[in-house]
Amino acid sequence: MDNAYLVLIETSGNQNYIFSTNKLRENVGASELTYQAGTKWILEAVGVINDEEILRIWKNSARVRKLLRDSQKNPSIEDETLAKPVEVITAASGKAFLLTREEAKAQEIIQSVTRKALVSAPGLDVSGVYVKIDDWQADGSLAKAVVQVYKQFERARSRRPSPENRFLRLPIVSSCAISGLPATKLEKIGTQKVAISQVSVSKRSKAKAAKDRLTELDPRLKAQIDQLLSDDDIEEEKRSWLAIVHADGNGLGQIFLNFENYIGDDKSNRNYIEQYRKFSLALDECTEAAFKKALNVFPKESDKKSRELAPIVPLIIGGDDLTVVCDGHYALEFTKIFLREFETQTENHDGIRAIAEAAFGVPRLSACAGVAVVKRHFPFSVAYELAEKLIQSAKEVKKKVTQKKDENTPFPCSAIDFHILYDTSNVNLGDIRDRLKPETNVQLFHRPYVVTNIECLKEADGYLWAEAHRWSLLSDRIKCLKNAQSNQLNKAPVSSSQSHALRTALLIDKKSADSQYQLIQQRYDLKPFKESEDSLFHLTNDGTHETSFLDALDAMEFFKNAETDNESEPEVAG
Repeated sequence: MDNAYLVLIETSGNQNYIFSTNKLRENVGASELTYQAGTKWILEAVGVINDEEILRIWKNSARVRKLLRDSQKNPSIEDETLAKPVEVITAASGKAFLLTREEAKAQEIIQSVTRKALVSAPGLDVSGVYVKIDDWQADGSLAKAVVQVYKQFERARSRRPSPENRFLRLPIVSSCAISGLPATKLEKIGTQKVAISQVSVSKRSKAKAAKDRLTELDPRLKAQIDQLLSDDDIEEEKRSWLAIVHADGNGLGQIFLNFENYIGDDKSNRNYIEQYRKFSLALDECTEAAFKKALNVFPKESDKKSRELAPIVPLIIGGDDLTVVCDGHYALEFTKIFLREFETQTENHDGIRAIAEAAFGVPRLSACAGVAVVKRHFPFSVAYELAEKLIQSAKEVKKKVTQKKDENTPFPCSAIDFHILYDTSNVNLGDIRDRLKPETNVQLFHRPYVVTNIECLKEADGYLWAEAHRWSLLSDRIKCLKNAQSNQLNKAPVSSSQSHALRTALLIDKKSADSQYQLIQQRYDLKPFKESEDSLFHLTNDGTHETSFLDALDAMEFFKNAETDNESEPEVAG
């Protein structure tokens, strides 16, 4: 085989598509359609071209991975004995890489998938592009094609009109009661019949398929998803606080764009494919395993108070991405466990360890997360935007904790940034954080917090910063406010009134806060917060006075963990 064609099919604007309404049935259904666009629809199209019926029998993520690893069902493009026209490199939620022998087959697959999207998922933005690999036998030709196909994808996407242009208002039609798009039918929601759009219809129709797939991932999800979907509307959910948790791997973009640099001396296209597929599928497995481990934070299904199960619904779970909606009171502990377990899983997986070692000098990956805790009636789309900003803040850890030999290369380190939105008058994270800087050199937050085992960061540049921001410090300070730890000082725990008096003083200026602290430090146990003899503040290297008191005060009601309950947090996070 002298040449081939590399095909990339990917969805865009996923978050806007999934979080456009507060209807849980639609959120879950939209997530399922995004998932199927990169898996089911791809395998169905390839199954037709390759005349391989087994590829068309789609079920779940585990089956997809099994099929992709099967050299008989998904043979290499060079295999002349089987001579299949298409090879699937990867197929995951919202994204697929394929190889074809002929240009016409590349066009046929893209046509099949994008037509399926128009019919089955109106509003979902799916694009496909391909590039020719002129000399298949040349080492590195596929790696070059990967860079080219991404550039081609960006060009094609920028030139295509938005999916919103498909829903024109002329002639004038009724508006969908949910999405605001042109309505196409009446459907019973709750006790009323309302006009809804075809976009809403397609999303709602896939909610059951999503539930079935997620239940196969972990049966514990069934009762919780049933409970939430029965309410349908987030505003009907009985809990006062819900959270959007968004987690994303660190440095994965660097790895995928420069993958050739991390696969060893064998730069052949076949080795590139095998290593790329192995790594991608391993990421899926590690993310799912970490998610299932983190579910232990929530009350068990066997709990006698089953009607009070804390809800959690994964909306995106695949690759290095995780987005869930869950009970806000458990969100921080869930996220902590997920990030720690993600590190453990990647370190123990043969498909990841060597690549991570080559890329970062450490045989594991890391991830960061943003957690936005909001009232149940708060718009999902805005909450997700806040979670996105929080994850960007958490990813500052990549600049803080780096390789000693190369400060531009991050050292694998996982971190969380969070915000509990008590005041909905302003949801811009920059404005929120600016209000927590009452003076030019004073900062009333200590976020983000590092959840990686601090002992694993001793070889990193930025170890001292990570140690000062470790998760166990936040945990100890919350326990101090809750009086959950033994009092060695024979002092009273900080009362609620005194906590709020300190909050008020902190928001005025540092001098007022120091005065309030000095007034009560002899009577109340504030040892975990003590940074100096007369202050809750410590001085950072850049000359900023920083305190974590408000972090702990805000988070103290959102630290539930059904697995550990009152177990103490170890001093060394990990």
